Amino acid sequence: MRPLLLGFIFIFWAVSISLAVGTQTTSQTVFFRANTLYTQGQYTAAAEAYEAVLRSGFASGNVYFNLGNAYFRNGQAGKAILNYERARRFLPSDPDLGANLQFARLLTGAEGCQLPLWKRLVFPLAHTLATDSFLWFTSIAYTLLFVILAVYYLSPLRPQWLLYAGRGFVVLLLVMMTSLIQQARTDDLQRKAVVLAKEDSPVRFEPADNGTVHFSVTQGTLIQILDIREDWWQVARCDGQRGWIEKDVLEEL
Repeated sequence: MRPLLLGFIFIFWAVSISLAVGTQTTSQTVFFRANTLYTQGQYTAAAEAYEAVLRSGFASGNVYFNLGNAYFRNGQAGKAILNYERARRFLPSDPDLGANLQFARLLTGAEGCQLPLWKRLVFPLAHTLATDSFLWFTSIAYTLLFVILAVYYLSPLRPQWLLYAGRGFVVLLLVMMTSLIQQARTDDLQRKAVVLAKEDSPVRFEPADNGTVHFSVTQGTLIQILDIREDWWQVARCDGQRGWIEKDVLEEL
């Protein structure tokens, strides 16, 4: 009975691995085809191919970045900025991505959200790494700190340089943890959207067509989603101004 059970488990594992590898190979093939279409100037077809890669479940910074480029070349600056913003979550410090995002915003007049100076000083490492990489490096630093402390207390000589190294890792961990919390709070826990409408979109005091206009947002503007009421979203601009906007002019990150 046991060998038969183990045989079924092995077959299930082998089939799962084969399906995963096959799906990944197919997605890579579509990705390379999309790149070819892009270099040939077929930007609409390239964007559709990149979207197909994303629908298959293989999201990455490069896919979103290339998709943003395809939309930008196709004259869809709003969708380009949307996908550049999505790519930033994977590649927060990529210089090419930052330059393209800044240029697209310049064309639409959209303003980027910048952390206040005091937050950049308090959280110096925030938005320098993807959250997964942040967690990985923090875990490594935490492990090294315990190794250093263990060696220090187990060593009969207790060398001072180990104590200094441990203190340095404590400071590094504090900086990394506070920056990670700030990054998770602003990027991973907040719902955000990008304005896709080409015309300036009014943000009203009330969720109604006849509501008084509070301010307007232009194509490519990144805003935070606070609440949803039928076809209206309550949003907040980077400067803290709040209001209600029609849902169909936005797309969530």
